[in-house]
Amino acid sequence: MRKEKKDFLKEMEYIDGITIIDENSTILFSVKFNPWFHPEIIDGEEVIGKKLGDVFTNINKDTSTLIKAMELGKPVNRKRQSVVDIAGNQIITMNTSLPMKGEGKIIGAIELSRDITKYKDKNKQAIPMNTELFSNINEINKHLGGNKARYKIEDIITNNTKMKELKYFVKKIANGKGSVFIYGETGTGKELFAHAVHDASNRSNRPFITQNCAAIPDNLLESILFGTTKGSFTGAHDHPGLFELAEGGTIFLDEINSMPIILQSKLLRVLQDGYVRRLGDLKERKVDVRIISAANISPKKCIKLGQLREDIYYRLAVLSMKIPPIRERKEDIQILLNFFINKYNKILNKDVKKVSKEAYNALMDHDWNGNVRELEHVVEYAMNIMDESEDEIEIENIENCINDRFDEDESLEYVDMPIQPLKEVVSKVEENMISKAIKKTQGNVSEAARLLDIPRQTLQKKIIKYNI
Repeated sequence: MRKEKKDFLKEMEYIDGITIIDENSTILFSVKFNPWFHPEIIDGEEVIGKKLGDVFTNINKDTSTLIKAMELGKPVNRKRQSVVDIAGNQIITMNTSLPMKGEGKIIGAIELSRDITKYKDKNKQAIPMNTELFSNINEINKHLGGNKARYKIEDIITNNTKMKELKYFVKKIANGKGSVFIYGETGTGKELFAHAVHDASNRSNRPFITQNCAAIPDNLLESILFGTTKGSFTGAHDHPGLFELAEGGTIFLDEINSMPIILQSKLLRVLQDGYVRRLGDLKERKVDVRIISAANISPKKCIKLGQLREDIYYRLAVLSMKIPPIRERKEDIQILLNFFINKYNKILNKDVKKVSKEAYNALMDHDWNGNVRELEHVVEYAMNIMDESEDEIEIENIENCINDRFDEDESLEYVDMPIQPLKEVVSKVEENMISKAIKKTQGNVSEAARLLDIPRQTLQKKIIKYNI
């Protein structure tokens, strides 16, 4: 359901000052109602006609909310801003800036300001981040690349009891031969656990090969997994498949529920007897490979939806692990914030050290449908838009990411429509949703399938059906 828009003017409760500039950033009007708010320019006479940057010496076109409102052509709401006036006084304001239009073009902007300096005791209102906690971040993910596991069990960062139990479970099953089925919502870290199982095993020095079953067209997946022989199809050569390349090691089949049912029967042969047959070959080859598979739903639900053969389930899920979503382990948010802030401090050459209490509470209250992956996205976004001098993630740095917002052309409206055959209506809605998903993912069918929560091969058939 679409959230009601907030009345951002009412949210301010009161204002301490008003400033108006023209398109050239010249101050046209300035009035301060609060006697402690820039006392030396209380009547505004000293600043009228001056450039905004000359009066507020630390403000420029990149940091001014007034200029930003003009550039965007829309209000900039509840933006905190630290300003230094011509007398050297530093205050912190909460601003709402609105563009002004005349004859169809932007001619200036007006800003309503509230002095929040006295409320901004940062030591009490911010959650400090431990910048030393992940000081070895450059070493993380530096493990051998190629066909080797990139993550160790120590790389799974958590304060959650269930997650700690799963880490212990990984250690217990690491040296076994049974197939492992890992399931959990998108972004929970299933691949991280798959790497950790291999790395902790006695196969760790052998190949670890990953394959996303939804990323390859159905007609190519068989040849990639099992290999080809010369002449098996036009242009084919003798080439080993991933199972042969993984000899002695582990193969990780992500999104296993996207594998065609007919191909799953051939996979069952590998699971039962340990033999593979290249496409077009008469000879079978013995392989010693442990299989780890993953899906974003439970294996039993995969069976109910017709995405997984029941007989292969008993072979794939000898050992199973369910990774809990982040909404069920909110205690992990702070430690993950530490990790991602340290990560992007290094990547973006920033020095972020804390998160405001308001921003932190918003992060804790968020549903996190995208789980850890979404949290990283929010941190990366926030730190990209922060000024180099800022050391604290504020609510305005993250609210665009965590709030449900819709562009006008993307909003869903319920309209009174004439009665039509239900099949036609459903087809129209389905075609519309698929078109939007393809557009949103820029043609990435696998990603669009994830958004629509349907198997990749099902989406491909519907794309052909609707000629999208």
